[in-house]
Amino acid sequence: MNEISYLARASSEARNVHRVADIRAAIDQSGFWEDYCEWRISTVTHLRIESFERESEKWFRVHVACDHVMSTECPTLERAVEFLGVYERLIMDLFWTLGWPSWAERGKLKP
Repeated sequence: MNEISYLARASSEARNVHRVADIRAAIDQSGFWEDYCEWRISTVTHLRIESFERESEKWFRVHVACDHVMSTECPTLERAVEFLGVYERLIMDLFWTLGWPSWAERGKLKP
């Protein structure tokens, strides 16, 4: 399979050991971790990872929302944090590169 360098880079950057430790501590304390990231004026991304049980095993639900919602479920916290970072980056890059979402289309404020 051919590697797509953009996704490989986003994945690599998302695997942040310090972030995993902070998220693990929050989940151990309250069952979830969440944060909000304002990346342009009045544009905020909501980030959340929560633990849940699947067939008596601990799993992690990832939720990243801005104008899009991206979510998944992962068997390990490390993979959940990786998805979190890739989704976070993708939402911003879809906006800056393709104009997603905009009110109508790239470069147009009205339909």
